[in-house]
Amino acid sequence: MSIPPIDEATLRTLLARAGLPDSPEQAKAMMPGAEIVQRLLARVNAPLPREAEPALTFDVVQK
Repeated sequence: MSIPPIDEATLRTLLARAGLPDSPEQAKAMMPGAEIVQRLLARVNAPLPREAEPALTFDVVQK
């Protein structure tokens, strides 16, 4: 999943959709945090390698 970079207009639209009040100064101050959240979303939505699957760590044979 590719997340496009966020700009100030998009951030203001998202804030308005969420019902949060904002001003141009507030939106500008939130931009660094919004960029961090965008990078976190990209990492969370990235596919995991096959080795990270829980089924591969389970061993049926009792030792």
